[in-house]
Amino acid sequence: MQLLYAGTDITDSVRILKADIHDTAGGEADSVDVLLSDTDKLWRAWAPVKGDVLEVKQAGFTSGAMFIYFIQGFRGKFVLKAKSIPLEAKTPRTRTWENIRFIGFVGDIARNYGFEFDTYNIDNWLYDRLDQVEIPDLQFLAQRCNMEGYCLKVNNRKIIVYKESALEARPPVLSLSLNNLIGDYGFYTISEGLFSSCLVRYLDNHGSLVNYQYTPANAPAGPVLKANIRAASQSEAQRYAQGLLRGKNKWETWGDIAIKLNTSIAAGNTLDMTGLQMFSGKYFVHSCTHQFLNDKTVLRIRKILEGY
Repeated sequence: MQLLYAGTDITDSVRILKADIHDTAGGEADSVDVLLSDTDKLWRAWAPVKGDVLEVKQAGFTSGAMFIYFIQGFRGKFVLKAKSIPLEAKTPRTRTWENIRFIGFVGDIARNYGFEFDTYNIDNWLYDRLDQVEIPDLQFLAQRCNMEGYCLKVNNRKIIVYKESALEARPPVLSLSLNNLIGDYGFYTISEGLFSSCLVRYLDNHGSLVNYQYTPANAPAGPVLKANIRAASQSEAQRYAQGLLRGKNKWETWGDIAIKLNTSIAAGNTLDMTGLQMFSGKYFVHSCTHQFLNDKTVLRIRKILEGY
């Protein structure tokens, strides 16, 4: 295992007690959690700084650049926690775009931080107007992605936006049964927080009403999700209603499991879970935490959402 601090390999100068890499499919930042021996209080003397870049590597796998946001020192040990999002990305901003396409909008956000960006299976929609009002850039982008049925991921100084249903349609990278699981596991199916349909309503400054209710054929029982958001047309309202409803209903069935360390599994993969009776089926990997010193990968997975 290698630990890089500000681009310098410090592995031979430290003793690593824990190194966990948390990889997510979106909705939260990727992160690393490192516990170090500090019996001689050297880390306190070195005085790491919030915002500095940390990176963990092992056998060709890397966390990518992570920005330190949490520092802790206690008896004989030192903790560094870092996320893929720089500290300045938390600053609320106000900005307006007019006649901007989705990819141009993503590019503008990425350039604010000197990041690259990639998009996968998305439609380059044209927006007549986007208003960011006192909200951090990446939070605003994540909201727009959710409305379009996309996911936002930030990793190694890169913004990645992809169509979630397209990744769910990919074949499973691995089949797992109870024999592959380590320790306790849990699978859950819920009804609270699910919606039968989504209604988007918007009254513009000219008194024109955009009104669209989306109800999928396989919708669960539940109330109507109501959203009063800007929509320039019926077709735009339909997209938003579908995306918002997916964001709520995709967590109907989910599970937490652990397997032997496997860095070939990444957030955004799909898995085939077998031998679980009502919980068997195809699952989407929402997050995976690779615990290198425990030789374990912890997964949060959810059943794929079909139809929308």
